[in-house]
Amino acid sequence: MPYIHNMPEVLAATSLIVNRAGASFLAEITSLGIPSVLIPSPNVTNNHQEANARQLEEAGASSMILEKDLTAETLFGKLEEIMTSRSTRETMSAASKKLGKPDSAAVMVEEIRRLTGKR
Repeated sequence: MPYIHNMPEVLAATSLIVNRAGASFLAEITSLGIPSVLIPSPNVTNNHQEANARQLEEAGASSMILEKDLTAETLFGKLEEIMTSRSTRETMSAASKKLGKPDSAAVMVEEIRRLTGKR
């Protein structure tokens, strides 16, 4: 797959995403309410991607496949389960959006201003 230069447009048109479970990308997809199938990388410090994926899965926003369990069949099964059920996608999307913080940049700016005493 080629590099995507227009990620905001691509994400806006996405109904389901398969991805690793890095925190920055999860922040993007939850702010948009995109359901996901997450395959956490086992090659990261303290296995944080698995912890991230589990949190989204427990909230109902994602389905997780551990890399050791990843096969064409397991991936296809998860995709088929989600894509053939509009109610599943809608439920996952709502759960994802509930976790998202679309105003996080504004919150961070306000906190920096508060900490520095600048308005």
